[in-house]
Amino acid sequence: MPTDSQVLANKLEENGLGLIAGTIFKHLHKPEKRAEILEYTKETCKLLQAQNAKYMVVIDHVSSPRTDQAGQIETAYRLPTDQWDEMMKTITELSLICREYNIVPVLHPHAGTFIEYRDEIDRAMKDLDSDLVQLCVDSGHCRYAGINPSELIEAYQDRVAYIHFKDINEAVLEHTVENNVDFYKAIGNGVFCPLGKGCVDFTQLRATLEKINYNGWITVEQDVDPAAKDNSSLENAQESRQFIEEHFLH
Repeated sequence: MPTDSQVLANKLEENGLGLIAGTIFKHLHKPEKRAEILEYTKETCKLLQAQNAKYMVVIDHVSSPRTDQAGQIETAYRLPTDQWDEMMKTITELSLICREYNIVPVLHPHAGTFIEYRDEIDRAMKDLDSDLVQLCVDSGHCRYAGINPSELIEAYQDRVAYIHFKDINEAVLEHTVENNVDFYKAIGNGVFCPLGKGCVDFTQLRATLEKINYNGWITVEQDVDPAAKDNSSLENAQESRQFIEEHFLH
């Protein structure tokens, strides 16, 4: 998307779009990247604020050795305490910048990163100021990490500020985990599928959102191989749109 504020505003208007969130997808676990990340945060927040966007989705970047340990709940390498603490410091500092621009920072646990599994989510939520950093729950990445997204949402209902809907092809996920398949290769293999075609329990998810009276934004995502020379992106979006209309918009 354009990074010039006025050009971005014009493009959004031309297409009848509004901006909900920005994303920080950086190596948050590398303290040597902190200055660069904080500068990126500041520049992105300026753009977001100008478009009246609300959230900054904060994701540690997919990286080795966790890239091919996605879904390996028990055996995946965990960050040592000193590195973890540095990552928490980076997240805290970038979140303070977000708040200066009235942008809500939401931590997004993500497959193939150092904040993926339930123990890591619980640890991050404990270490990060609850008034400063909120949570973005992604149904697909939860399922990838062996987490029931409904249970996670209910457990952290006071901090869930934003949600991503995504579905998982269970057969591809099982093959991925059993064979230590690289996260990006798994995407190419179709581990993420249109809503309603996979193993995420959206009936339970809807009931949970109603139970906690969630009234925030939900973004529907579909990860596909960008090198694919077909119309899969459009077709998947259409299928997911139909699923949403049938199961959520009534």
